[in-house]
Amino acid sequence: MPTFLETVHVLDGELLHLDYHQKRINDVFQNFYPTSPILNIYDYLAHVEIPQQGSFRARLVYSTQWEFHEFIAYQEKNIKRLAIVNTGDYEYQYKYADRSHLLKKVAEHPEADDIIFSKQGKLQDSSIANLAFKKGDKWFTPKEPLHWGTTRRRLIDEKILEEIDIWETELSDYSHICLINVFRPLSDQHALLLPDAIV
Repeated sequence: MPTFLETVHVLDGELLHLDYHQKRINDVFQNFYPTSPILNIYDYLAHVEIPQQGSFRARLVYSTQWEFHEFIAYQEKNIKRLAIVNTGDYEYQYKYADRSHLLKKVAEHPEADDIIFSKQGKLQDSSIANLAFKKGDKWFTPKEPLHWGTTRRRLIDEKILEEIDIWETELSDYSHICLINVFRPLSDQHALLLPDAIV
């Protein structure tokens, strides 16, 4: 039985965007455990002692039941250089707790701080985040990501991101790339220049 992971941003005691984490849990149960009662992240965290100061990663591992949780003080990884790698037949549509393949692929590219998965020439995700690409004053995100992240989903719902196919051969059409997840906001300040960021 696979195990899954939710990583929630806890900022000064506030649990951010729990509704989108619950949506992802609902998706997991619909596809993997359709006969089991869906876990409720609000109920679970209501009985957990939440850090009240600072920025923390709340890691919640679950299958049909909650397995464990932990809070880890957040330290941002400095990412400046990205290497494009072939996705192959690897799939990570759901947020599995086992991230060993992702870590292995990153370790294979010491020249870069992180990697970008590319499937049949279409860019997908980095190992830790969904991607956004800037063209003019608009932001776009790959239509077929490796993983459907909660921040990506929210920004699409808010009409801030538009889904399109982003091809390796068309990278020169974009001025910036931004890694987005629950800790990494979409902004020019957090974005990297293209093509300089690609090694």
